[in-house]
Amino acid sequence: MKKKIFLGLFGFILIAILAFFIWPEKPHKYYEVDAAYQAQVDAYYVPPMPADWAWKTFETKDGTKLRWGETGNRGAAKASVIIVPGYTATLSMYGEHADYLAEQGYHVMGLDLRGQGGSQRHRPEQPEKLWIDDFSIYSDDLAAFITAQNLPETRKIMPIAISFGGHVATRMAAEHEGLVDGLFLLAPAFVPKAGDLEFDKALRLMNMGRKLGKAKHYLLGGANWTPKGLDFSFADISMCSSEPKRLYLRDVIFTREPHQRVGDVTNQWGAEFFESSQKLMQDDYLSKLQIPVSIISAQQDDFVETSANQQVCSTVIADCKDTQIEGTGHCLMQEHDEDLAIIFKEIDVLMDKIIGN
Repeated sequence: MKKKIFLGLFGFILIAILAFFIWPEKPHKYYEVDAAYQAQVDAYYVPPMPADWAWKTFETKDGTKLRWGETGNRGAAKASVIIVPGYTATLSMYGEHADYLAEQGYHVMGLDLRGQGGSQRHRPEQPEKLWIDDFSIYSDDLAAFITAQNLPETRKIMPIAISFGGHVATRMAAEHEGLVDGLFLLAPAFVPKAGDLEFDKALRLMNMGRKLGKAKHYLLGGANWTPKGLDFSFADISMCSSEPKRLYLRDVIFTREPHQRVGDVTNQWGAEFFESSQKLMQDDYLSKLQIPVSIISAQQDDFVETSANQQVCSTVIADCKDTQIEGTGHCLMQEHDEDLAIIFKEIDVLMDKIIGN
């Protein structure tokens, strides 16, 4: 009996593995929410971008069109900040943040990284699947975007970069010296977590998928976007944020604007991300950062190795401050008002240091 059970389980696992590596890619289809979920979406408030915000397009050297935007105070501002969203995120989530920063006298810009938000998708037939040949493309895109702004030489520039966006901004600053004057990083994904898998094992599995011709496929169990929570009145830091009025911003926007959706991690994108992490975590790499850096860490982060960020900040980066906010999850910009107040205060502290106040 036990032998039959074992053979049955083995056969099931074998079929699952074969299905993953042999099964063709499914045609794309947007997930459709039900009426009850749609009713919550219709009632949910998404703060708009500032009144003087202008959406624009930046074209990269390979012709990819990236959506970006800025406030109308470019000429009069005390400094420029650039919002760089994290994995799957869109600038459309950060209207209230951009508005507040502009009120404090900052010229606010933001950039949707390629394949996300309103930026061009690599594969139009599979718009929710991210693809990147090499992670340096992201940092090169950001560097080219900053260079193209032609801001005054005296203007101080600082990215406000989130999670995966923090990884990209850090690589940009390390590889394109002199473009920015500081880095403000929210739960930066220097070392991403891989669920229950160890980092090295996860990378091996993704590389195996690439070698077997499944680079374009989601990791086993992955799929196009689906809602993460069905009750908009409930939030917990294990869900990424404990603030219901901000936790569901991404899902609401994705429901209202399906073209902005991004799905789960693919083998190609995930492997490139992990390999970029290995590069970034070399001591001689991050020690090249000669600008002030401020890192904001969550109390419970299910997506990023917070201890790695803290270790890098305390021992590798020459001028770095780490601030951990109690009671927060990974989605720090979607947390409570009092948590945002701490974040905005730390932005001012770093900018005052950069300006020399």
